[in-house]
Amino acid sequence: MRLLLFFLFYYFFLFWYSVNFLSFSIVEVRSIEHFWPLKYIMEISVLMFGKNDIALRIPSLLFSALSVMIFYHISKKYFKKFNDIFFTTIIFALIPGFIISSLIINKSVYLIFLTLLFIFLYFEGEKISYLLLFLLAFVDYSFISLYIGLIFYSIYKKYNKLLIFSLFLLALNANIFNYSISGKPKGYFLDVIGTYILIFSPFVFIYFLYAIYKGFFQKKDIIFFVSITSFLLSVIFSFRQRIKIDDYAPFVLPYIIYMVKVYLNSYRVRLPKLRMGYKIIFIFLFFSMILFDVLLFYNKYTPARNLSESFYFIKPLSKVLKRQNIDSISCNNKFLCKALNFYGIKSGNKYKIYYSKKRKRVSIFHNKKKIYEIDVSKLNIL
Repeated sequence: MRLLLFFLFYYFFLFWYSVNFLSFSIVEVRSIEHFWPLKYIMEISVLMFGKNDIALRIPSLLFSALSVMIFYHISKKYFKKFNDIFFTTIIFALIPGFIISSLIINKSVYLIFLTLLFIFLYFEGEKISYLLLFLLAFVDYSFISLYIGLIFYSIYKKYNKLLIFSLFLLALNANIFNYSISGKPKGYFLDVIGTYILIFSPFVFIYFLYAIYKGFFQKKDIIFFVSITSFLLSVIFSFRQRIKIDDYAPFVLPYIIYMVKVYLNSYRVRLPKLRMGYKIIFIFLFFSMILFDVLLFYNKYTPARNLSESFYFIKPLSKVLKRQNIDSISCNNKFLCKALNFYGIKSGNKYKIYYSKKRKRVSIFHNKKKIYEIDVSKLNIL
């Protein structure tokens, strides 16, 4: 009952925030074009709810909730006490990266859901898990991380059939999506680490690294190999090229179960009078993560806002344009035009918008003359 009440409030708040403060962004338009299932998901949502912000946000929140439900049932495989399962699920839901993936239109939340669904079915011994694993090869190239993780898992467990099947799916996925590794070392390693810090929050990420180290000395299973392989691949590839973190992070998040497991093993092996230090560590890590979550929503200062102003300014911008009796525009950024089109601003040549991400300015021109300029960083600040 506690868990149900928590998640009712949790998803009500995410729904309220996303509908009232987020805009259909340039990043989200690009995501729909680059992840083919999203196009059909959004078309169905708009058909059901109309062309509005509710239709934009419902699908991600729905798959987020399904992911939490599956994660809860997977946690039962690792922990016997309800409080352990309760707090593990809460921590998973409050990880900043999971919150972000739940709020925006992006493939991450769908990859998280599909990965957790496969792991759950695999633990249940369902043969359908292998069918799902096969179908994932046609969904997205990022599942190559999952297949590589399963290869190492199969070798470790000496599961020859799974090894051969995973090798086949790896080759199939790479052939379908023409996945390539190229580029010269350009120091993107720090960018990737910075993004993981944003995903986990700073101090929790440090504990994540510690839990990776401790995990190598514990009994390992499929979650360990899938999560650690994906994390290490993202770090290794970052030395050669700029990577898309949403190709890797969804497979890393299930490792939260191991992080909690490492903590509880260290905590319960000690006498009650020697556990105070571990209680302090847990309280500090948990509330530092909560503080980071709060800053995430207080968007004037959130580090996530710097990733893309367009999550906040496009809907208010469309209202400004309408007040100026501008209902059709052309843009220097085609994704900006598509986002504005969702809010009723049609394509046309009478007015032109130039968006400068660096200057955080939108300039409106009429007959090549600037008639209006807007500081988008000041739009829709909570």
